[in-house]
Amino acid sequence: MATDRHLRLAAVNREVAALLRRVDGLVHGTGDVGAAELRRVRRLLEVMGPDVHDALAGGSVDAVLRHQIEAYAENLKALEASLNQVRCVMLARRARMDAARRHVNGLRGWVDAYRHTAP
Repeated sequence: MATDRHLRLAAVNREVAALLRRVDGLVHGTGDVGAAELRRVRRLLEVMGPDVHDALAGGSVDAVLRHQIEAYAENLKALEASLNQVRCVMLARRARMDAARRHVNGLRGWVDAYRHTAP
């Protein structure tokens, strides 16, 4: 039923838009996004992909559904860009953690050397 499709697509668009806001917070250090949340959105997108395809393949798409599909496509583009930013943030955080780990290991070496040479 077209109304069900409208409602499902609108709900997915709201969910993805909310995720985009949280991802933006993650990128700017003001928020967090969990793995469970990302898995949930992935499942929503997997379910909606064939539904959107079927709607477009059916040929007759009303204006409301067309608007929802356009919003969905824009959300997917924004999500891709945001997830690329998250990847960069995570790589930078990992680099900082690796540097801190090397620093701590270096200090540990100095402490061990001091213990072995101290009177």
